[in-house]
Amino acid sequence: MFLKKGMNLFSVGLVLVTLLLSGCDSNDKPMKNNYYLSLSGESEHWEVDFYDIEIKPDTFKAGNGSLTMKNKTENSTDFFNLEVYAVIDNEDKLVQAKSVKGSELDITQMTTGATGGGTFLDDNGVPISLENVSDIYMNIEWQDKSKTMEEKIDLYNQEGFFN
Repeated sequence: MFLKKGMNLFSVGLVLVTLLLSGCDSNDKPMKNNYYLSLSGESEHWEVDFYDIEIKPDTFKAGNGSLTMKNKTENSTDFFNLEVYAVIDNEDKLVQAKSVKGSELDITQMTTGATGGGTFLDDNGVPISLENVSDIYMNIEWQDKSKTMEEKIDLYNQEGFFN
């Protein structure tokens, strides 16, 4: 009887040790980070919501946000332009642009559209991660009555984002 109990304890112990050792894999693969951000921001005349950024080792996608002109229900223009920049390793990189021209275009409610493609690489040819991005901002330009207006909307700041 003691022999049978001892064998059971030995078997249980052997299984536990095997499980413990199998959890320690010396062939650890480097971790790949995927980042998903949903950003918002505003300026004097504009508000941006749900502007998405996706950073993966093989892709960089941006867009699908909504852009609303503040305190206006209708505003017609014949020119509208937006550009989104990411400051990557202290260099401003254009990540999205949208331009619309036409007569009597209502710009009070718009979508940003989206862009996607390969990733940005650092100076060593390594795909960037969120740590490489210090700022993301949007420049908006439009024709308002007789003059061209321009505003900047800050969407992401690395220092303020994690604090």
